[in-house]
Amino acid sequence: MSHPGHAPSSTRRTWAEIDLGALAANLTAIRAQLPAAVRIMAVVKADGYGHGAVPVARAALRAGAAWLGVATVSEGLALRKARITAPALVFGPAAPDEIADAVRAGLSLTLVSAESVALVARAARRRAGVHLKVDTGMTRLGVSPAEAARVARAAAAAGLRVEGVYTHLATADEPGSEVTREQLTRFEAILPPLRRRFPGVLVHAANSAGAVLVPRSRYGMVRLGLAMYGLSPAPVREHVALRPVMRLRSRVVRTIRAEPGTAVSYGATYRVLRPTTIATVACGYADGYPRLAGLNGEVVLGGARVHIAGRVCMDYLMVDAGDRPVRTGDVVELFGEGVTADEVAAWAHTISYEIVCGVGPRVPRVYAGAAAERGRRR
Repeated sequence: MSHPGHAPSSTRRTWAEIDLGALAANLTAIRAQLPAAVRIMAVVKADGYGHGAVPVARAALRAGAAWLGVATVSEGLALRKARITAPALVFGPAAPDEIADAVRAGLSLTLVSAESVALVARAARRRAGVHLKVDTGMTRLGVSPAEAARVARAAAAAGLRVEGVYTHLATADEPGSEVTREQLTRFEAILPPLRRRFPGVLVHAANSAGAVLVPRSRYGMVRLGLAMYGLSPAPVREHVALRPVMRLRSRVVRTIRAEPGTAVSYGATYRVLRPTTIATVACGYADGYPRLAGLNGEVVLGGARVHIAGRVCMDYLMVDAGDRPVRTGDVVELFGEGVTADEVAAWAHTISYEIVCGVGPRVPRVYAGAAAERGRRR
């Protein structure tokens, strides 16, 4: 679905530019905030947050990541198919018919419940590496703190290799959060017996926000997701300079000079108030630009921000270019630097995760930077 490409041709309708140099710079900037002994897991689930899991994984590993994180076994197997051999953890529960393939590929699996111990041990057919997930307050996946030690002992008795123990923070992006303190207190209470029973066990809890804002949560490894892609909550950006990795770009495919009263797009909710140029852009919600963002959204055209005119369509959106000179073929930035994914998310009443992950499969990814060149030669 995502693959390295060359510079966009003049006929390309919509594409996503992925700057792997920016990704490496973001990882390096966060690395500078961490103690030297703390390892980094690059989270490349959801096709690398829409950026392309394989190119992102390679770039992150070159920039110093030690582990990779995926949500599903199929995502992990895709990395192995691309000959990426770095340690990789599957966060979600594996289905019984996936486990043997996952273990054969050297993927580490997550124990999300007491029942998963027997399931993994029975299906693995060989000694599997596992991480025990502890639910300290997210209430999503994981064993309770009270059963953590027992489940870990059961895993070892069943022949599984307990490599790590981890939890997930619900409010790490809220500085001074009492919820985070409570979660870490619960987590730390179960660590001493696990460390005694499994010397060298890898302990991790911090997501991007935790890695930067909550030093207590760093432990032996941090899991970098959104910040690695140059997007993160404002409190994180106050502490570390991040560069957006993805730019969503498209082209003008039609222009008209519209008179006052002209209706634009479905529902005729937008009407021209003055003589203006309406430009049609070849990007719509099927490409991943959220329909709701059209109500207040802006794009960059000819170096200036212009308003979206009317409702975003499946394959197109229209913009009100005023009296600016616009021609068919002109490049439009939907988000990136001139307009950020965070802004688009705010207009669509969502979060930037959803914006970058939502860029559709028909949008080619075009990789830039030295890392992209090395990736193409492999």
